[in-house]
Amino acid sequence: MSSIEWTNELEGKTVAHFKELIRINTSAPAGNETEAARYIAEVLRAEGIESTIVESEPGRGNLLAKLKGAKSQEPPILLISHLDVVPASEEDWMHPPFAAVEEEGWIYGRGALDTKNLVAMELMAFILLKRASTTKALNRDVYFIATADEEQGSRKGMEYLVREHPEWFPGGWVINEGGGFYLADGDKDYMLITAGEKGVCKATLLATGQGGHASCPPEGQAIEKLARAIEHITAHTFPEEAVGVGKRFLETMGESRMASDPTLQHLRHYVLRNSVTVNSVEVGQRINVIAYKAQAQIEFRLLPHVSQSAVEELLQKWCTAFGISYQIDSFEPGFESRLEDSALVTAFAFRLREHDPGVTLLPILALGRTDGRFLGTRGSDVYGFSPLLPQLPFADVLRKVHNHNEAITVSSLLFGTKLIAETLRQICLDS
Repeated sequence: MSSIEWTNELEGKTVAHFKELIRINTSAPAGNETEAARYIAEVLRAEGIESTIVESEPGRGNLLAKLKGAKSQEPPILLISHLDVVPASEEDWMHPPFAAVEEEGWIYGRGALDTKNLVAMELMAFILLKRASTTKALNRDVYFIATADEEQGSRKGMEYLVREHPEWFPGGWVINEGGGFYLADGDKDYMLITAGEKGVCKATLLATGQGGHASCPPEGQAIEKLARAIEHITAHTFPEEAVGVGKRFLETMGESRMASDPTLQHLRHYVLRNSVTVNSVEVGQRINVIAYKAQAQIEFRLLPHVSQSAVEELLQKWCTAFGISYQIDSFEPGFESRLEDSALVTAFAFRLREHDPGVTLLPILALGRTDGRFLGTRGSDVYGFSPLLPQLPFADVLRKVHNHNEAITVSSLLFGTKLIAETLRQICLDS
């Protein structure tokens, strides 16, 4: 049973804080996250919690707060979320995107699912943990960190903080965005939890050849070489690799359950295979002139164990076959978090079953890159978990995030808050 008394007042404050955060326009690229950080700082101050706002540049504020535990040997917990949101064009919305209009149990607003919902959930869970610690000491340190600039690459947010303020990132367990979504498969229900992220490698393919006038096209044109290489690369299918999170995904789901469900097939492909896409092609700038060079930008999404040298070996093979060259533009490694012996994951599963005995946690790799990559690659165990009710299943979340009419139900907001708060209480307060 829940050890927290969820009164109407407590639920009302959760919803009120969420709505106020929605009403603060923190759209990228300008951000203006400092205003949202100041709002949170005032909320925390009223609870006797001091916080720090760190600006990477004027207006790009990141908020950090800490509850001190009595035992230093227990792994700390970091609650991370981001304050910035993607832009929203008001004319496309049923309700103004920064008004937090509530209608028929739904709250509409930019960031309702990415990630001001998680900011509000973790904020209330953090406050409730502080209240509980007045009668029973915490057994570990707990951090609340709300960042800027995640939607634009995190350079002014988490990347800046990790570089300039490493003392705020002691390792341990991290609760992040990216999971907590229901996935139904016949008579079986799952809730996704991310336990890692793919790596990303960006490269440029370079082709040179004979140039000249278009009226007399020569042999061996650069565009011909590049086109053949692109055709081969886009047709390439990487083999499945059932390791780490992918192996746990298969074990949890079972082979037979994925045969006819396109969402599950997509997830299977994502967690078991590498992928490569062509993002752009550049060739020629003038009419009647055959360019002597052409290039394409490609992007790999890589399983966490794949190294840069493995990518270069594959690129060298492809480029040799088609008479072109390549250069690596950037490489960011992936990471995986522990699942087998994680007390935090066990607590999530226990508390989830209290609310819904029939649901099973399903581990996946995050679909995309999050602030968690800066911590997971430094040894933290990062889990994406911002729980929602089945009324917002995974497929619907994918359609709503970054889209017009982004919205969350009040009941889902409260459900996620309760699940995170109860899990923290179970983990951080000794019985």
